[in-house]
Amino acid sequence: MKRAALLSLLFPAAFATAQSPSFMAGVEAYDAGDHARCADTLLAVEAAGAPVATNGELLVVECLSRVGRFDEAFAYLRRQLPAGRIPFDELRDKSRPGLDALRGQPAWQAFLAEAAQADARRAARLDATLREELLKRAAYDQEARAIAFGGRQGDVNGELLQKLDDIDRSNTAWLERIVDEKGWPDSDLVGRDGANAAWMLVQHATHDPAFQERALGLMEAAMAKGTVARDDFALLTDRVLLARGKPQRYGTQFQTDGDGVMRLRPVEDEAGLDARRSAMGLPTMAEYRRMLADAYGRQVE
Repeated sequence: MKRAALLSLLFPAAFATAQSPSFMAGVEAYDAGDHARCADTLLAVEAAGAPVATNGELLVVECLSRVGRFDEAFAYLRRQLPAGRIPFDELRDKSRPGLDALRGQPAWQAFLAEAAQADARRAARLDATLREELLKRAAYDQEARAIAFGGRQGDVNGELLQKLDDIDRSNTAWLERIVDEKGWPDSDLVGRDGANAAWMLVQHATHDPAFQERALGLMEAAMAKGTVARDDFALLTDRVLLARGKPQRYGTQFQTDGDGVMRLRPVEDEAGLDARRSAMGLPTMAEYRRMLADAYGRQVE
């Protein structure tokens, strides 16, 4: 199975944001059918505290199980349960050869009950109403953008741009009120998907750079606790820096020029760019450019 297909099947939420080079080495080992090397590489990533894809833990479990290392797979899963890194429904239902084999082990039912209890405890601590509203607004945001831009960067439906601006302004005003009342909606408050939805809304609040700066400071504090994703923080950092008239730090922002080519916007210390990106769980610039080209169907320089 090719890398793009593997990423989209195992952890679709992570495909757009990509991974560190070390994680990608594990993906490449899987692509090559070397499941033992995949498992060892990804366990080394965990041991080093390096960035791992959102839901990427499923790939670790898949590789371990494909080579019959079931005890290690269960141990790995138990290390992930407290942080809620693996969605319970995917753990229970996603069908892949290794995961299916793990479910056939005698210890599976007891582990699944343990995982269900941990998931219930996490869910009980969340603000379910706020999470639901964040997810709803983020989904509408993406739907509106898909319509306005035709799914391609630069292919803009001008009649819908005003509606899109209205959506962004409404979402920003609402999110500001939430932040005033409850602080930044991190994963402890609204779960990992809710925290990602909050980031998406503030990422599109370009009409209110002051709020984006405020949110960035709050996200930085939450990131230090592990309740905000590093790649989300990096993406917003670049937008804030560019809004200040400064070069971006992580190279996440491109622009489409008149010739239809996507080009990197100004960036600081380009020689150290890949190292900074790796520390935030982002791919190398070469990999990122390939992903942008695939996503938008345009030449990327």
